[in-house]
Amino acid sequence: MTIGIGVLCSTTDRSEIIPDAIVLISDTMGSSETDSTGELHKMAFDPAHRIFAVVAGRVEIAAELFPLIRAQFATIPQGNRLHGSIWRALTMAVANHRNEHFSCDVVMTQFAIGGQILAQEHERMMEAYRAYDTGYQMLLGTFDDDGRALLYYIGRLDGDTALVHLMEFPGYFAVGTGGYNANMWFNFRRQRLGHSIRRSALHAFEASRMASSAPTVNNDIEVAIALKDRAYYFSRAIEAPSDCPISLNELVALAEQYGPKSTEALGLPTQSASQTSAGQP
Repeated sequence: MTIGIGVLCSTTDRSEIIPDAIVLISDTMGSSETDSTGELHKMAFDPAHRIFAVVAGRVEIAAELFPLIRAQFATIPQGNRLHGSIWRALTMAVANHRNEHFSCDVVMTQFAIGGQILAQEHERMMEAYRAYDTGYQMLLGTFDDDGRALLYYIGRLDGDTALVHLMEFPGYFAVGTGGYNANMWFNFRRQRLGHSIRRSALHAFEASRMASSAPTVNNDIEVAIALKDRAYYFSRAIEAPSDCPISLNELVALAEQYGPKSTEALGLPTQSASQTSAGQP
């Protein structure tokens, strides 16, 4: 189990595309029935293909999906990388991956005899298929050809049969055992799409700390900050590049400085206090 956080945010004023940046944070705790480790890395970082993800649940199953997503993205015609084509590519990759696992994990072991499925088992097999869950949750961030940042949740949502969900509004989401606590913190901070990278990264860092109160989440985090044309990664072991908008040490210092106080001072230079207080995204 784990915490994975995705946040959409902005680098420019309101005359430009909003959002145009992504912040992702994940912890490194991995737990089983008998043991745990603090060295389970659950972040996928692929700037060359503009794909970034954090995972909760069965990390080993989700790891199979990432190259399938990359392959599907490669089929999108140049200049046509927009939400519709991205959504369809993700849905195709997720559906094919789920179907393959269901075939191997369920059909071959429960319903097939000598490679054949008895007619009377068909309805029961379809019930099993509708209920089948591969056991992971993924937050995937990417960019369209206009430079707009997009955030997708891959997994089940109550009352929804879809497995790929656009999370463009409110522009943040958290998965894993600490997800509820993290989402509550974003609510408290009134996180919005127009918030700066530094402000959003601090809110995500604070949310990860809130999530670390869950016993299956630790506070040893990995951070990715992505823009359309460049991306940054840092952790406790790897320092942020010198041109990165923020570092882990800065996040720790800002968390101590701002505590539960307003973070309005970390807004974009072009934002006025009146715009921020007006509650605009």
